[in-house]
Amino acid sequence: MNVWTVDGEKRKGYKSIDSFTIEWDIKVNRIHKVKITSSTGNGLNKSDVMFYMPENYYNKFDVFIVEETRQQFRIVNRPQRVADNSWLVIAQIHDGLYESEVAGGNAGDLAGYTTRFVTNYMPELHEEGYVRYQSNLEKHRTL
Repeated sequence: MNVWTVDGEKRKGYKSIDSFTIEWDIKVNRIHKVKITSSTGNGLNKSDVMFYMPENYYNKFDVFIVEETRQQFRIVNRPQRVADNSWLVIAQIHDGLYESEVAGGNAGDLAGYTTRFVTNYMPELHEEGYVRYQSNLEKHRTL
């Protein structure tokens, strides 16, 4: 591999330096996950499901997935602070079926499950859309 440098004083041209560089990517699992402390509702007929979470991570129009049940939910309101470590997130099941309900039939069974961000439901340039950067790769380089 060719690496070039410029002499600080002369600046007449580049000088070649013999170098061998190795670069690799490592898959990491740094996607932020939020636990559900409690929940109510069944989501039947597109009704609201209310989740209580220990931190304010999700915003309006975000879609998150409950990892244990693989069900996706779309947030319909801004999160509301209930207590110091409790945020109310109101969501609906995000799928094409109107008669879908929370896995197990009761959202109360979801307490203790973990959630993670999937996407933002609203298109770009909307008045209330939020952007999250998530990378699951780290780049390493050595000479």
